[in-house]
Amino acid sequence: MEALECPGLRAVALSCRYGKEWVFKDLIFSVKPGDAIGIVGPSGSGKTTLAYCLTGIIPKYIKCDLSGSVYVDGKNVLELDDKERPKIVNIVLQNYEVQIFGLTVEEDLLFVLENLGLYDEKEIENRLEWILESFGLKEYRKYQVNELSGGLRQRLALASTLLMSPKYIVMDDPMANLDWPGIIGLRRTLQMLKESGHGLVVTARRLKGLEPVIDRTIFLGRMPAQRGTPDGTTDGGCPTFDGAEPVIRFEKVWFSYAKRAVLKGVDLSISRGQCVVLMGPNGSGKTTLAKHVNGLLKPSSGRVLVLGKDTKTHGPAQMARHVGFVFQDPDKHITQETVWDEAVFGPKNLGITYSYAEAALRILGLAHRRNDPPYRLSTGERVRLSIAGSLAVDPEILILDEPTTGQDEETLSIIGSTIKEMKRKGKSVLVITHDSDFALKVGDRVIVMYDGEVVADGQPSRILFNEDLLERFDLEPPSSILLQQTKAVPDHVEA
Repeated sequence: MEALECPGLRAVALSCRYGKEWVFKDLIFSVKPGDAIGIVGPSGSGKTTLAYCLTGIIPKYIKCDLSGSVYVDGKNVLELDDKERPKIVNIVLQNYEVQIFGLTVEEDLLFVLENLGLYDEKEIENRLEWILESFGLKEYRKYQVNELSGGLRQRLALASTLLMSPKYIVMDDPMANLDWPGIIGLRRTLQMLKESGHGLVVTARRLKGLEPVIDRTIFLGRMPAQRGTPDGTTDGGCPTFDGAEPVIRFEKVWFSYAKRAVLKGVDLSISRGQCVVLMGPNGSGKTTLAKHVNGLLKPSSGRVLVLGKDTKTHGPAQMARHVGFVFQDPDKHITQETVWDEAVFGPKNLGITYSYAEAALRILGLAHRRNDPPYRLSTGERVRLSIAGSLAVDPEILILDEPTTGQDEETLSIIGSTIKEMKRKGKSVLVITHDSDFALKVGDRVIVMYDGEVVADGQPSRILFNEDLLERFDLEPPSSILLQQTKAVPDHVEA
């Protein structure tokens, strides 16, 4: 009992299961003020479930078979009332959208400060300036939230939670949609929080970029596999259709949101059988560009040709059979009650065979979940379900917006193999990602966007091993470069 009264966030013999399936069993660990631990594991290993247990969301709002206890400074987390708990232990959700309440960046942050009872204008302004600077949001202060990229909205959700300054902070996969500057900014903030005496728990599929501030790492599920091929380059072994006809062509494309130019005269083409990786910092125009391919957006000027069709006259309905689009947030297009119903939604509406859906679920490791409701899947599994739904219509072009979100090394390899098979069939893939290791593994070509323009285009290794280019355009360095740059790697691991 004496140990439980010591300061810290503690899990004591913590076990959780849904139905007959144990998510984790008999976890014992503690986080002291000023400590940061990483919770790492494959997709579906229970990282989010553990985060919910540590903050009382489970079992208060989500029911499961739970045994063991969580203590916060000696008090059971379930004994804290709803007003007291968020000020002591709080969470940044993986589904960060539900934590954003303001119409603009400034309004969202002010909402938090007002709920803390702050009314002194000078103190409010000082706190706003500090948090905007810490998360690289200063230039977006007056922006509408719906104008922000997914990565920038995630930064905003992080900033809102940290403004509350709880003693213990649980962050559920906070790096999922952050670009490299966002990760470096997060690392600086975590270091500052540690120095201020906050205890931190960070869940992630990997902790790349945060290693210097993580004191210990706990692995859930099986240990992670070796990443990528030995030299970190593409696997090869299938044709890239050099010189093939372009299936996507952007001709001097401009596009604006509310009079703000997001794409600025983009000229590029993508050939049949190519996997092109689109990279660049948050807000550089990557997703906006991709949404022009299936007609979700129309150019303000210029034109986009897809399979010879002008997207100004062919919208999403006409392009659905030819272009599959997997959104950054899978919950934005999962609508059906079971995994199977979601997978066959496209084929059913287009009147085509279900055989591609069957194969996609099997390849992506979801066949055994076909009767489950999608909300029971982890974020990584829902991303894979979205990919399966797109593959189910056998599209000529597949767009994957941040497909590495929530994925472990095994499923990343499966996604990579799926891309390789599409290329072998002469189909084209456009991947949007910050993950340079994944880009090296799957890409035939990397296109870098910065402030709405294409600023680099070439072979993945030539771009991603160019350290001057990485620094100039805020790209995540490959793991091999980071290993050369750092000597301090945490070596204390708890199993």
